[in-house]
Amino acid sequence: MRRHISVLLVLLAAAATSATAGCGGSSGTTEATMAAPTRAASPSASASPEAQFLAATAAHLCSVQSRVYTDPAAMASAYAAQPRYQGLSDAQIGEFQQRTISDPAFAERLTRQVQQTCGTPR
Repeated sequence: MRRHISVLLVLLAAAATSATAGCGGSSGTTEATMAAPTRAASPSASASPEAQFLAATAAHLCSVQSRVYTDPAAMASAYAAQPRYQGLSDAQIGEFQQRTISDPAFAERLTRQVQQTCGTPR
């Protein structure tokens, strides 16, 4: 349950950061020094759109979590960056992102996918 809440908070923070990305000034150094991860998992072509979304999102979150960020803005930017969702439409991506917030069972599936992709803490 605690991990589930953590994942939801990360997703909410990423959404909030994305929504406010155009606000305020930026020196541009964050983007220059820390490129957001873009590598996404490559589930099989026969995987359902949900499975593709969950795998790509989990791979993205694991990639961000595996790095050390000295700049909080760089970390927020990395979380806010959208991974490549191969074969999914913008409408599907938007629907799945909304479901991570509104559908506890879907959010739990994402949590399990993150744990499986990143490995469980020891």
